Formats: sequence, C-alpha cells, structure tokens
Amino acid sequence: MKKMIYIVLFIFALSNISIAQKSFDKDMTKLHGDIFKSCGMIKSKKAKDNVKILKSLDGLKEEISSLQKLYVKNTPKEYAKDPMFASYFFQLKDVVDILSERVKRSDYKAAIMNCSGFCKTFNKMHMINGTLDLTDVMFMWNMQISITNFMINAGNTKGAIMNIKKIPAIYNMVIAKQKQKNDAEFNTEFIALDKSYQAWIKAVENQNFKESQKQAKAFNAAFPMVFKHSL
Repeated sequence: MKKMIYIVLFIFALSNISIAQKSFDKDMTKLHGDIFKSCGMIKSKKAKDNVKILKSLDGLKEEISSLQKLYVKNTPKEYAKDPMFASYFFQLKDVVDILSERVKRSDYKAAIMNCSGFCKTFNKMHMINGTLDLTDVMFMWNMQISITNFMINAGNTKGAIMNIKKIPAIYNMVIAKQKQKNDAEFNTEFIALDKSYQAWIKAVENQNFKESQKQAKAFNAAFPMVFKHSL
C-alpha cells in the first residue's frame, strides 16, 4: 500500500512539474503577444497617443512583475538550473522603462530601435536553456537579414556576402519549428515571406544589390504579420 502511495505521489509531482512548465510557456507567450501589441503602437505610422501607449507599457510592467512573483520561486524545470533565470524579468522591465522614457519625450525613433530588446531577452533565455521556439528563430532569421542589408547600405558588400553564409542554417531552423508548430495562419502568411527571402538571398549572392533592396522591402513589409502568427 505504501509503495502504491509513493508511486501516486511521484506521478502527481511529475504532473505538477509538467503543468508548471506548460503554464509558464503559455504565460510568456501571452506576454510576448502583449509586447507585440505595445510595440505595434509605437511603430505605427498613425498619429501617436502618448497617454495610451504609456498606459500599455505600464500594463506590460505589471504583467512582467506578476510573472516574476509567480515563477522566480516556482521555477519551471527547464529553467531550474539557470542562475540567470530571475534576471530575465528585470531585463524585460528595463526595456519597458527605456521605452516609457522615450515615449514621454515623443522620441519614437529611439523607442522603435529599443523594442527589439524584448525579443533579445526572450531569445537569450531560450537559447541558454535549450527552449528555442518558432518566434525565437524568426527573430534570429530577421536579425541576420537586417544586418546584411545594413552592410549593403553601408557599402560593405564583401561583409554582406560573407554574412549570408550563416543565414541558411537559421532558415532551416525556422522551417523545422514551422513544421513543429503547424499553424495554418502562419503557414499561409509565410508563403509570400519565404518567396521574397529566396529572391533576396539569390540577389545578394549574385551581387545584384538593386534587386536585393527591392526584395528586402517586400520581406520587411510581410514579416510583422508572419511574426505575429509565430507567437
């Protein structure tokens, strides 16, 4: 009888660990979605409503604080050995503070540049702990494409041609995570994005930089909606 009780308790404990991990992933995905909405307001080309955006950022900070209280003392199994786990919440709140300061002085150009700080923190946390998801690899993919385009714009075409050599490996990660997630909306939106990417990388390889700039614009226009469906 005692042996049976221990087995039941062990199974119950494992179940709680699994539920905690799933709960954390779900909560962090929701947070990332809320971040996407706030940064969307900051990046919008429409007239900015500072009060509304600051309220949205305050909401993000409260949400991060709530998750911090919930999970720092109840760390999910996949992150339990990471001594930096608690710091990720502080890093996310630091990004909120930076954005709030920029919005208060209506410096939206600087605010837009700092929105990526959220994704960088998520990406670092997941990379360190081996929990990369589709959103992470989409961010990594877009970042390397952007860096390559910046190189081209700066006249560093040699560097751009060297840099694209690392992109196919990241692209393959995107495809693998896409198949794993198998989201219908993502898959539909991804078709046009993938088409522009294939044309872009071919143009860079052929040093047809006029064409690569054209395809980069198409890629950048399509990326936000595809990224949204990766969450």
